Amino acid sequence: MPEFARTLADMLTAAGCVVGWRTDSSDRDALRRHLERMPATRLVDAACRAWNPADPPRTVRYLIKVWDALPDIPADAPAAPAPVPAADHQQRSTDDMFARALERARSRSAVEDPADHDTQKALIA
Repeated sequence: MPEFARTLADMLTAAGCVVGWRTDSSDRDALRRHLERMPATRLVDAACRAWNPADPPRTVRYLIKVWDALPDIPADAPAAPAPVPAADHQQRSTDDMFARALERARSRSAVEDPADHDTQKALIA
């Protein structure tokens, strides 16, 4: 592993993206170019999105190809906003649906005859 890429390698490993680092001069040039054109955190993010745990890549060459497809991002650019997980969107939809159903139940309860509630309470007791 080239010394200049050690931090990137450590970040990838911490993220669960473990690859072999046997590189040749063209790989090292590509790695250096990618580290100069964007922050290592962006490279790790792209690697994680492309990572397939069922079929992980064996070498960093795969990740170099992934990074080749990324647009240039200045090193001082603000961090990209984290994508909203689908579960959050789904949870909001479920919460909204529940709130509407609860409101319908409350409005029906408000218009029912109070005598019916007394009868129901007597049956339950």
